[in-house]
Amino acid sequence: MAVMEDYLQLLEESLIKKLAVLDEIEKFNLKQRDLFTSGAENPDFEKFDEYIAEKDRLIKELNGLDNGFETLYSRVEETLKGNKEAYADRIKRLQDLIRKVTGKSASLQAQEEENRQLIENFFKSTREVIGKGRASLNVAYSYLQSRGGAAAADSLFIDSKQ
Repeated sequence: MAVMEDYLQLLEESLIKKLAVLDEIEKFNLKQRDLFTSGAENPDFEKFDEYIAEKDRLIKELNGLDNGFETLYSRVEETLKGNKEAYADRIKRLQDLIRKVTGKSASLQAQEEENRQLIENFFKSTREVIGKGRASLNVAYSYLQSRGGAAAADSLFIDSKQ
């Protein structure tokens, strides 16, 4: 039974670590959001890349915790199911932690979607600005070409009169 308590303790610690990692990912999500909502016309893309790299590292850590949890749970699953009453308190704590992890995961997915929308909107508006700038350049170029041709014709007319 002591071994089972150790396994359950490890499962609980794994879920607690998972919550901590999810909290760290949330911090980076908020930092990413701030880059695109701070009103800056030119977000710091180096910072953005750093945040993505850090989140990638955290996600790998999260996957490792998930794998370890699943492996460990598969070892104790039958014993837990056969002795629900003996481990009722531990099972309840694990279930509460799993609910917290699930809630935090859903919250992070919503943040990721919000960030994706912010980034898409930023690039859409940037493309629009570039498009308007390109159109203005084309108009200015056309004007200069037309003025350049007219100036040459005017000077030719003046030269021929002299």
